[in-house]
Amino acid sequence: MLSNMKRKIWPVLLGLGLLSLTSAGALAETGSGDSPLFSLNTQSAAGIDESVDLPQRDHLGGCYPNPFNPLTSIGFGLAKKTEVGLRVYDLQGRLVRVLLDRELFAAGLHQAVWNGRDGQGKSVAAGVYVYRLVTDNFVGAQRMTLVK
Repeated sequence: MLSNMKRKIWPVLLGLGLLSLTSAGALAETGSGDSPLFSLNTQSAAGIDESVDLPQRDHLGGCYPNPFNPLTSIGFGLAKKTEVGLRVYDLQGRLVRVLLDRELFAAGLHQAVWNGRDGQGKSVAAGVYVYRLVTDNFVGAQRMTLVK
């Protein structure tokens, strides 16, 4: 269904590497009562409306592919507009790369691409790394494996 969504891509140059972010299109508030349902509404080529429910809470998805070489895409979802921090660490807890630093994102599904390079643009060693997402209401971390 993502292929039918209007997508905006923001290239962000961090250090010497390129990070691209993908975000779903316009939001529409629907529902009734005390709990509004936020949906992303799209229209197919046949003119049939399709709706994708937006996340009810912030979450960190897996990365794909994992293991990876040289790129991996890290997915995350946001229940509301919020600032996002996304960092990559080695297993000793040392910061390898800041992918997002308090960047404002709309509610919806997003992804960030890591190219296996550190903050100075140097290729990092093969191994296991941890990516950590921080929002106002959520902190989560997962592992990923870089193979060479």
